[in-house]
Amino acid sequence: MIELGRVSLSFMKGTYETYIIVSGIIAENNTNYESKISYKQNKLVTQCTCKLWSAEKPCHHAASLLLKFIELQGKSNPQSLNPLGLSYISHEGVHVERYGTLVKAAPQLSGAKMNSTFSSLQYTLINRKVVNFPAPSRWKGKLSINLIPAIELQEYKDVLYVEDKYSYRFSLVDEENESKEISLFDVLYLFNWKTGEALDLPNEVRELVSKLKLTDVIGDIQDYIRIFLPLKEKGLANLSINGESWDTFPIEDMEYRFSINPSPRKSFLNLELELFTADQKLVPMPSPFLLFVSEQGWAGSFRTKNDALLFFKTLIEDFERETSFHKKYLHSASRKGIMSEWISLVSKDNEIPFFDPTFKKIFMLNTKTFRKVFLAFLDSFGELGFKTSFYFKEDRKIVFQVPKNNLLEGVAAFYQLLLPLKIPIFYDQQQIRTWKSTIRFERNKERLDWFQLDLVVSDEDLDVIRNAEITDNFLLSNKGLVLLSDEQKDVLRFMKRYTKFEGEKKDAGTKGLSKFGLSLQRSRIFELFELKRLGIDGALTQEEEDFCHNIMTMENMPVYEVDKRYDEIARPYQIAGYNWLRFLYEHQFGACLADDMGLGKTLQTIMLLQTLKDKLKKVLIICPVSILYNWKNELEKFSDLTWSIYYGDEREFKTDAQVILTSYGLMKKESFSTFAEEHFDILIFDEVQHLKNIRCLGANAARQIKAKFRICLTGTPVENDLSEFYNIMDLCVPGVWGDLGLVKSTSKNKNRLLARRTVKPFILRRTKDQVLKELPEKIENHVYLDFSQEEKEFYQQKLNAVRANMISSGSKRYGEVLKSLLEMRQLCLWQKQPQFQSTKIDFLMENLETLVTEGHKTLVFSQFTTYLDMIQNKIKVNGWKVARIDGSQTIKKRGEQVEYFQNGEAQIFLISLKAGGFGLNLTAASYIFLMDPWWNPAVERQAIDRAHRIGQENKLTVYRPIIKESVEEKVLVLQQSKRELFRDLMAEDDDEYFSGKLNMDDFQHLLS
Repeated sequence: MIELGRVSLSFMKGTYETYIIVSGIIAENNTNYESKISYKQNKLVTQCTCKLWSAEKPCHHAASLLLKFIELQGKSNPQSLNPLGLSYISHEGVHVERYGTLVKAAPQLSGAKMNSTFSSLQYTLINRKVVNFPAPSRWKGKLSINLIPAIELQEYKDVLYVEDKYSYRFSLVDEENESKEISLFDVLYLFNWKTGEALDLPNEVRELVSKLKLTDVIGDIQDYIRIFLPLKEKGLANLSINGESWDTFPIEDMEYRFSINPSPRKSFLNLELELFTADQKLVPMPSPFLLFVSEQGWAGSFRTKNDALLFFKTLIEDFERETSFHKKYLHSASRKGIMSEWISLVSKDNEIPFFDPTFKKIFMLNTKTFRKVFLAFLDSFGELGFKTSFYFKEDRKIVFQVPKNNLLEGVAAFYQLLLPLKIPIFYDQQQIRTWKSTIRFERNKERLDWFQLDLVVSDEDLDVIRNAEITDNFLLSNKGLVLLSDEQKDVLRFMKRYTKFEGEKKDAGTKGLSKFGLSLQRSRIFELFELKRLGIDGALTQEEEDFCHNIMTMENMPVYEVDKRYDEIARPYQIAGYNWLRFLYEHQFGACLADDMGLGKTLQTIMLLQTLKDKLKKVLIICPVSILYNWKNELEKFSDLTWSIYYGDEREFKTDAQVILTSYGLMKKESFSTFAEEHFDILIFDEVQHLKNIRCLGANAARQIKAKFRICLTGTPVENDLSEFYNIMDLCVPGVWGDLGLVKSTSKNKNRLLARRTVKPFILRRTKDQVLKELPEKIENHVYLDFSQEEKEFYQQKLNAVRANMISSGSKRYGEVLKSLLEMRQLCLWQKQPQFQSTKIDFLMENLETLVTEGHKTLVFSQFTTYLDMIQNKIKVNGWKVARIDGSQTIKKRGEQVEYFQNGEAQIFLISLKAGGFGLNLTAASYIFLMDPWWNPAVERQAIDRAHRIGQENKLTVYRPIIKESVEEKVLVLQQSKRELFRDLMAEDDDEYFSGKLNMDDFQHLLS
C-alpha cells in the first residue's frame, strides 16, 4: 500500500524520545479508512475505522500508517531511530508539466492519485532521481513573479480569446542564483524540482496564493497586478512584465474626459467617459470602472437591472458616508468576489497603479477622484443615469445612455461638481462652458422718482438673452453648449424684459455691442440692487447701495419718536413695526404689513398716523364693511385723529376729517367720481386680500386713487397663486415690478424666491410663535367620525353616481364639478334620507353639553348657513344661549352679537366662515369647532385667530370633526400638498398658507 501511494498522513506530532501521535487515511478497494497510532513510554496504541481492527489485534491499515511515518522520519533525519530497520522505498515519482506555476492540489501533479496529498507522494527531480517529500524548511530568498502575455505561452497558442490576457510564472531568487524550476504547492510549500527542497510559505505568500486560487490561470493583467503588487511592496517579491522589471516602467497620472454625443436611441444622448495621458493619448479603462458598467462590465452579472441600480446608488452613497450598505445588494451578482476586492481598494484614499502594455507605462488612479466623479454622476443624473451603460474595450471608453432631458437638466450641476477636479465636459466636440456675462448699466441724468439707465450688452450676451429658456440650465448655441447657473437665470428674467419690452434700442457706437435705454421707477431700486448682487453693475451709486443693504438686512433701522401714550400699550414688536412703517414713509416707498392675525396691525398703523398727525391732512382707510366700526373704535381709543365714515345711503365725504373710512364696495363704485379728485397723504388697504385678483375691478379702482404713501394690511398676502402676491405688492409699492402685464405670465414656482428677494424690504411679517411667547397654548385635534350604516350607504350611492357622470359625459366643466363636490361635502354634514341624520351634529351636541355645563364658551364655524340653522335649532332645544353672525346681518347687528358673546350671556357663537373670518375679536372663547374642512387653510386659520390673539387668557382647543373614508379626508391631503407657495414667498418657517385655488386635477383627486 505504501508503494502504491495509498497511505496519506494528515497529522504528525512528537519524536521517538518523547511521544508520537500520527493520524492518516489509507485507501483500499475504493474505501478510505481513518487510522491513528500513538506511542509513549514503549507502549503502542492503535485505532482504525475498518472492521478488521481490534485493540488486541491491530489491522494492516494501522501498520501501514506506522511504516509510512518511520519512512518519512528516516528521510528527514537518517540518524534517527528506525525500530524496524526499513530501507527507503523507491518507485517512479510524480512531476509537474510546467515549472513556475501554482499547483492548487496534489492530484493535479502528473502521476498523482486522486486522493494524494503533497507529503504522501514521491517526486521525480530534474536529474530523474525520485525522492520522498522532504520536511519543509523555513522560507529563504525572494519570490520573483513574471506576468507574460498568454498568447506568447505555448500552452495557450490554440486557445480562443486570449488576446490581452496574461498568465504568470514564479521563480525563487536568493543571493546566489535564480531558481526557475519551482512550483507553489497550494498555500503550503514552495518545491524546488532541482534540489528536492521544500520551503514553508510565509503568511504573506499564502494570502497571495489564496487570492490566486480564486482566479483563472489566464486573466486580466490589472487583476494580477492588484494581487501581486502588495507582496512586492513588502519586499517579499520582485515583479516583472514580460521580463521587464516593474521598477523600470515610467509612471503617469490619468486625465478624465466626458463627452456628450448623439445616441442611436431616440430621445437619448450618450455620455462618454474616456481617460487620457498628458499628451492626449487614450488609456485603457482600469478595472474599477467596470463596477458601473452593465454591458461588458461587472454590473451585468446582477440578476436584474434593478438589482444593479440599487447597488450603484448604495455603493456611491457608501463612498460618501464611509459605510458598507452596498454589500447586501452585492449578493445577487455572480462576480461579487472580484467586485468586492476592487471596492475594498477604491474605498480607501490611495493611488492604484495600472499598466498599459501598449505604452508600456504605469498609470495611477487616484481613488478619491474616482469616488468624487461617480458621486457627482449620481447627484446630477440619479441612479437611472447608470441604467444603460457599455464598455467598448477597443475604443477604450465607457458610454452611458441617458434620457436627453435628464442629461441636459443635470449637466450644469455635473459641470460644477467636476470643476474642482479639473475634468472637462465636451458637447459636439466643443468644451462646454458657463455664461461669462459682460452686461453692465450706464447711469444717465437723474430724476427724483426715476432711474435713467443704458443697458449695454455684447452680441454674445444678447444671443444668450434672446435664445435661452429661463426654465433650462443650458443653451445650445452656435458655439456649443452654454451652462446657466440659477443666478444667471435670475439675470435672464430681468434682461429678457429689458431688451424685449421695456428697453428702447439705441446706437451703441461700438461694433459687437447693443444698448437699450431704460426708465425705471424709483420703487425698483431693490430690483437694481438685486442685479448688482447678481453681478450687473453700474446702476446704483454707493450711497444707494448702502441704503439698500441696510434695509435688506434690517440692520441700523432708525428709531423714531413715538407718541407717549403708546409706552404702556405697544409691545416691543409693535414698536419695531411702527419704526419700519415710519422708515418707509420717510423714504416714500410703500409697505405691506403682513403680521399674523391678532398681532395688532391696526394699532401699529394708528401709531404711525398719530405720530404724523401734524403732517397729515387726509388719510383714506379702505376695509371690509364688517370692520368699519372696529376701525372707528380703535381710532377713538388710541388716537386724537378726527375721523369720518363714508358709508351708507346718507353718506357724506367730510373734507375736514383727517381719516376717512370706507368700504371696498364703495371704492369700486366711486373710484372715478368721489375719490378721483382727491389726493391722500396715506392710503391704507385693510384685509387687502379682497383685492388679490389682479384682473378684478377693485384692484383696478384702487390704482386710480392718488396717494403719497400706501399701506397694505393682511395676514394672508397670498392665498392662491404668485400673481396675487405681485398684485398686492404693486398696490402698496406701485411700479415695484415694472409693467404687471409682463410678470403675470411668469408666475411659476421658480420665480418665488426671486420675487421674495425683490420686495423683501417692503413686506414685514411676524408670527404669533415668534413674538407672543405668553399667548396661551393652542391645541388642534382632528376627530375622525364614522358614518352610520344608512349614511354611509347613501353617501356611497351618491359618490358612485357623481363618478359615473364625470366618466360618461367626460365632463371637465369647472362649475359642474364644483357643484358635485359641494354636494358630497354637504352629505358629510347632514343627510335627509328619508329622515334627517347628522353624525357631526350628534358629536357637536354631545361635546357642547359638557362644555356648557363646565362654563366654557365655544365658537362653531361652518361655510353653510343652512347647516348653522340646523345646529341653532338643536341648541335652542337644549335651552343654551347662542349668538350668531352670518352675511345677512347689518354692521350694528354684528356688533351686538359680538358683545353678547364677549361680555354677555351667550355660551355658544355660531359663525359663517365668510362673514366672520376677519375683523372679529372673540377672546372669550376657549373651544372652537370647525365643522366642515376646506382646502384653503388660510380660511380656517382666520377663523381660529378670532380667538387665538392678544387678550386670550384661556388655553384654546380646536376640533375638526372629519368623516372617515369621505371627501373630507381627501381635503386634508390636498391641504397638505398645497402649502408651499406662502412659505416660499414669506418666512422660511411659516407653512400656514398655500395655493388655495383648485384645478381639475384637485377635483378628480377629491372625488376619486
